[in-house]
Amino acid sequence: MTTTVVHKIYDFNKAMVGATVDTARNVATAVGDGLTNAFHIARDTGATVVGQAQSATERTVDQASNGAKQVVGQARSAGERTMNQASKGVKEVTGQARAQGKRANEQLDRVAQRTADRAIDAVDPTPSSGTPYEQWSKAELYERAQELDIDGRSSMSKSQLIKALRSA
Repeated sequence: MTTTVVHKIYDFNKAMVGATVDTARNVATAVGDGLTNAFHIARDTGATVVGQAQSATERTVDQASNGAKQVVGQARSAGERTMNQASKGVKEVTGQARAQGKRANEQLDRVAQRTADRAIDAVDPTPSSGTPYEQWSKAELYERAQELDIDGRSSMSKSQLIKALRSA
């Protein structure tokens, strides 16, 4: 019986770790998607700027020189703004991921502690734990009598169950 409870606790902890890993994977995917989108925006902005520069060059040599300078400045500014925004987004998502991980870890610790406490109570609810039979419910006494295979337990009163358990 103890092994089954331990396995159940292990399976539960394994599932919680899996959920935590899935959450971390989802966060990492979101960060990766954000960076990919930022790269595409920067690439597309660069392509637009280059196209504008070529068009301006074809119109006139004089306007090409002035237009190229203007476009390059705009591209730098747009690129810097894009990269600054991407950097801020990455920092924000990273901070959120850390906070979420910390909250998940704290919650997992609380759940694990409750689970361990319940498992201990379920595995060893004997008088040696400091709780006299008189403080047990009739259902708990019946369950213990079932574990010890005491005959006639279904028709016994609470006091009869206590007496039978002490005799077992």
